[in-house]
Amino acid sequence: MAEAQGLGALPVVLLARSGGHLCLGAAQEAAAELDAAACRRHGVSVLRRPLGGGTVWVDARQLNYFFLFPAGSGPARPAAAFSLVAPVVEAVHHAFGLPVAGTGGQDFWCRGRKIGGTGAATLGRTLVLGGSFLLDFDETAFTRCVAAPSPGFREWLGEALSGSLTSWAGEGVGGIATSAVAAAFWAALAAQGWRLQPSAPSAAEEAAMAEAREELNDLDWGEDARRRVPNGIKLKAGAFLTEWHWDGGQWLRVWTDAGRFRRVAGSAFPAVLAEGLQGLAPEDGRLATLLDQTLGVEASLWRKRLLATAVWAG
Repeated sequence: MAEAQGLGALPVVLLARSGGHLCLGAAQEAAAELDAAACRRHGVSVLRRPLGGGTVWVDARQLNYFFLFPAGSGPARPAAAFSLVAPVVEAVHHAFGLPVAGTGGQDFWCRGRKIGGTGAATLGRTLVLGGSFLLDFDETAFTRCVAAPSPGFREWLGEALSGSLTSWAGEGVGGIATSAVAAAFWAALAAQGWRLQPSAPSAAEEAAMAEAREELNDLDWGEDARRRVPNGIKLKAGAFLTEWHWDGGQWLRVWTDAGRFRRVAGSAFPAVLAEGLQGLAPEDGRLATLLDQTLGVEASLWRKRLLATAVWAG
């Protein structure tokens, strides 16, 4: 649809639902991000969208929205598109009693947890911004198919998602029909000054969409693929879960959040050390002292490994 738009064409707004599948971001490789055997075992389809961002689970309990801005018709940059779209998305949530606010130029938060995110890209001459109304979320369907170096990593991932991600149902607003959300969406657009005109895809747009569907399935399951986040996954803005293994069964798992260690575990890390690291920033002088007191002559080695494993931004 986006690549079929001509210069100066009117913006297009779409609402859509889909069957359950995992959707990779444009820069991600399936072999690095997902457990191929688990996807096959659970019958999970995998697609890769042309928009940015990380891996997401999509199913019929979400209502997805897409804003298409052909060149010359509106915002030309993702940040400007988000600023234009955010009041609409916020208004839809507010209509159902959810105190949601846009943050960070791409996400929506509710009561301290993320309830929606967006991705954007320029396709052809059209800027596209997409996101979803997360009416409910199947956390298990996501965690069981993500590439995980250990069962512990997968367990921590589930805990992290539960603590950082929410949904309409999770906030006590369950059982809402998607038709009601759609009606609120169109009403919010009108209230924000959008002049809406129902339309159907042209023959050229239908042909372009058919061609794009084939590209969605063009995935690389090769063994040399690299993860978008080295050795782990981005949990939310500023939060990451990573795990590294070395010869001899040595390993380290690190959960960082807002520039500090949220949780750490490792083959050489006793409980007292893991607990002491919680809440410390990497530049905190107490980090080296704690490692020295607990690990002795191996403190320097594990400090290097800890800082190499941890991810703080990306």
